[in-house]
Amino acid sequence: MNYKIMYQFDPVFETIGLLHSIAEPMEKEAVIQQFNELGFDAERCYKKYYKIMERYIRLFKKHMAPCEISHQEFFFCHGDEFCLLLTVLITENPQWMDSLDPVSDEEIRSMTGFLLQENEAQAISLRDGNWPQLDTEKEIIKFLSDLQAEESLKWHLLEFMRCPKDWMEKLIELLATNIPACEKALEEMNKALEPFVRSYENNADKQVSQIAKICAPGACIYPTLIGGMSQQIYYSRCYQGLFMSFLTPKGSSGDERKELVITRMKALSDRSKLDILCELKKSRQYNLELAETMKLSPSTISHHMNVLFACGFVGIEKKDGRVYYYLQEEVVEEYLDHVRQMLL
Repeated sequence: MNYKIMYQFDPVFETIGLLHSIAEPMEKEAVIQQFNELGFDAERCYKKYYKIMERYIRLFKKHMAPCEISHQEFFFCHGDEFCLLLTVLITENPQWMDSLDPVSDEEIRSMTGFLLQENEAQAISLRDGNWPQLDTEKEIIKFLSDLQAEESLKWHLLEFMRCPKDWMEKLIELLATNIPACEKALEEMNKALEPFVRSYENNADKQVSQIAKICAPGACIYPTLIGGMSQQIYYSRCYQGLFMSFLTPKGSSGDERKELVITRMKALSDRSKLDILCELKKSRQYNLELAETMKLSPSTISHHMNVLFACGFVGIEKKDGRVYYYLQEEVVEEYLDHVRQMLL
């Protein structure tokens, strides 16, 4: 086994996610729409799982320490992409929580630049990556001008990258003062979480383990409540949502098999996802290659792939430093067999 299963929540990951959820709360309609796009039973998922996350956020908010509003807005009110960047930076460098003294602006800036690059040949370790040299403001501006991102995000990144160490110190202080609030919220949620934690401990979901083996060998896999319906794969850290194993039916009983067929039907009813599968039938492709073929952004391709992977239609393999997607033909056959058994 070239990964390690952890059985405790990562307080840094949980806290940064909680602070982001409070700064940019999702309305029920947006949550329902997201579930529908993923092919899940939206109302059921909202009532059974998302409400647990909402309670978690409320409890954290009750205990959280007062913080500088301008700092909170800077870190958490500029979209998911910027928050994800901060999350990867801080979780992949846990030693920063103890001290940033040995770290320079140039190191943080170059690491940030590497994470922002759309680079399919990613290094196994973040520190083994081919970091861009961004020592001057001119180099930073040139780098950001070439970046495929919205202009508003580029301006925000410029502000961050001008003095990244100063901003990271502010973020670390914000996290350190609020980790106790996260721990109190988890303690109060303990009983409600028991069945989900038990399922994670028993299964440590095979799906995320499969991805970790290929994309992040040697990584530690943590359970997460704030990302309860997601799987996040970084370099040395992976996060498995507590509810993930409950979202996709496994097809063992008649009712579960019907739910699985419905989930897969929803995925196939989306033209883009069906077109992706048709492309993968021709050949295995990596993210940027597929994005170019489909004339979609790499992030949109990744979103579609998360759904197709959860349904089992798509598999992954790593070759020459790139992660390739391929069509799981046996799963397509299984899906067709289930439809035949039910309707013919």
